[in-house]
Amino acid sequence: MTALDPQTLLTLNVVNLLALAILLPFIMGQKLSSAAQAARRSLIVHSGAWIAVILSELWPTNWWLNISLSTVSMICYSSCNWLLYQALTNWLGERPFRRPLIVLAIVMPIGYFLFFDTYAWRVGWANLLIAIQVAILANATLRPKTRLVGPWRYVLCLCLGSMSVFTLARGVLGFFFEPLYPNFAAPHPINLISLVIANITMVLGSVSVLVAWREEAELQLRDLTVIDPLTGLLNRRGWSEQATPAFSSSLRHQLPLALLALDLDFFKRINDERGHEAGDAALRLFGEVLRQQARTGDVLARMGGEEFCVLLPLTDAEAAKAFEARIRTTLEEAAVARLGFPFSYSAGLTHRSADDRDLEKLQLRADEALYLAKSEGRARLVER
Repeated sequence: MTALDPQTLLTLNVVNLLALAILLPFIMGQKLSSAAQAARRSLIVHSGAWIAVILSELWPTNWWLNISLSTVSMICYSSCNWLLYQALTNWLGERPFRRPLIVLAIVMPIGYFLFFDTYAWRVGWANLLIAIQVAILANATLRPKTRLVGPWRYVLCLCLGSMSVFTLARGVLGFFFEPLYPNFAAPHPINLISLVIANITMVLGSVSVLVAWREEAELQLRDLTVIDPLTGLLNRRGWSEQATPAFSSSLRHQLPLALLALDLDFFKRINDERGHEAGDAALRLFGEVLRQQARTGDVLARMGGEEFCVLLPLTDAEAAKAFEARIRTTLEEAAVARLGFPFSYSAGLTHRSADDRDLEKLQLRADEALYLAKSEGRARLVER
């Protein structure tokens, strides 16, 4: 291990980081998500940190160029960690320890600059705070709040966890055993292992980022096939994929289940008199109202045009009527306030009976109730 050249390892790390940062747009395409953009920027800034470290070694300690470049490298380290945290937040949902990471990212380079004249303190300070930052990143890969749950998270967690441990070890070495670690390129075994680990984790971490981006792209592509782009609700295909299992579960466990068929009243008149933009705004608002009132597990879909369906698991007749009443009240208030004109809907309500063996029969009965609601004057609920 002692035969390894630290300067070569440093240079190799910079070359690898720059190559990945440059090639990522060609691999992933020019139109990257905000998460992928943050991850790519993290690689670029990380490479900048290593470049600043290498250049700082060209000047004697305490020269202004050495001090400036060393401090710039610390700023880049903190920045790249923050950018990676942003990427993980966009991919996995809100992550813990956001504020502590911001504080650490700010105070680390400041403390490094202030402690610069005392080698042990600046090395111990910087490595300790970077190790904590990276540990926060490792923790941020766990417990996702989105649908991105792929194994790439565990690989990235292992990489970041390893870097945190060896960064901390390097800080302990510099603080307590300064003669053994007089500079960043010292050929001490801990430093050499840290640089080797840095190269390995950089490659594995970049692969994890690519896999995360691929998983994100696959989910987005799937959403295009099951989500109505105007309202954000399920389309017919999405309805079939989610409502059918919900019906089967209700049937298997003999649990209550309600289905609402909804149709906006005189929707063609809105388009003809106010324009298609107003019609689209009405559809978006209706979808928003449905989402506001729905519970986790309810299935909401735009079946086409101005027709909607809502499947309500574990819902009896009274609860379903109360749900529909909340939709109607909320819509009456929101339509005038948001759009400047009122609009209503007709609704057909039905419940799973002992004779219902498939979802289609339930939908047919809800459609029949909806037809009665429209024939009886619209803007009302009919139950069958």
